[in-house]
Amino acid sequence: MIQVYIVFFKIFVFLALGFVLNKTKVIDLNAEKALSKILLTAVLPFMILNSSQHTYSDAAVNGMITCAAFAVGYYILSLVVLRLSLKKTKIGEDERRIMVTCTVFANTGFVGFPLMEALFGNYGLLLAAVFNLCYNLFFYTYAVYLFSRKPKFRVLEIFKNPVSVASILAIVLFIIPWRMPGFISDTFKLIGDMTVPMSMMVMGSMLASVKIKKLLTDKKAYVVSALRLIILPALMLAAVWGVSFYFPMLPETKSVVVLMCALPCGSMNVMYSENYDVAPHFFRTDGVAFDDIHACNPGVLGMGGKSGILMTRGMLYE
Repeated sequence: MIQVYIVFFKIFVFLALGFVLNKTKVIDLNAEKALSKILLTAVLPFMILNSSQHTYSDAAVNGMITCAAFAVGYYILSLVVLRLSLKKTKIGEDERRIMVTCTVFANTGFVGFPLMEALFGNYGLLLAAVFNLCYNLFFYTYAVYLFSRKPKFRVLEIFKNPVSVASILAIVLFIIPWRMPGFISDTFKLIGDMTVPMSMMVMGSMLASVKIKKLLTDKKAYVVSALRLIILPALMLAAVWGVSFYFPMLPETKSVVVLMCALPCGSMNVMYSENYDVAPHFFRTDGVAFDDIHACNPGVLGMGGKSGILMTRGMLYE
């Protein structure tokens, strides 16, 4: 258990450093964008590729298949239920679309990858890569449809994304199984090790720009955050717990599946909202930042770790 707290201590130090660097004008908006681009196009793919060096086993492959099944089920059910439920409200159509995407599509790449790697090592990262591929499949099809207001599927975008390509290659390399020479994997690891500090520093810098007063008066942000960070993870936890009675699962698989559903709202929602002019004001009131703040508190971050998830060690760990 102490190891989990050590990991979270490191994460909070990086967050605090990013916060301070923003307040002291060392990191500005342009620097945030540059660091984010470097992370997603150069650093993170190397960390994902290095995860393919995890020791091969049938149980690990079964865990990846299980993770994919849970991810697909999560996206199908949550999208259908939320879309139908919000239609009964008086909220405008554009805001309904945004609330659906913000609630369902979390930050599986920027936050999910480094967190899973920090908690569960290479195998946790492999599982996160599988989950993220499912994310991309549904985002570039149904989410793009919601933003564009017409059937405009962009499946090919998946293969233009360095993280997606690295994820596919990592899964293939793991299953073959082919192992890279030590000097290559060590180099990949050295580059990939920058992921956690860099991503958390950028997030800390982003949080430094949040206007707290405006943030706390946005009622819709409360709804999205409650769904995104509490209700959906709790439902996934219950599903994992129930299924594990009939199908044995590795503890890491159970943990990653639940935690990947408990991450803050994904930044792709912001980009597509602006591009298609679909209720961009929802983000200008810091709705996403509200998610990020709650996702960075000890209670939410403490939902997972090698010794338990959501304080239910007895439910997920034998």
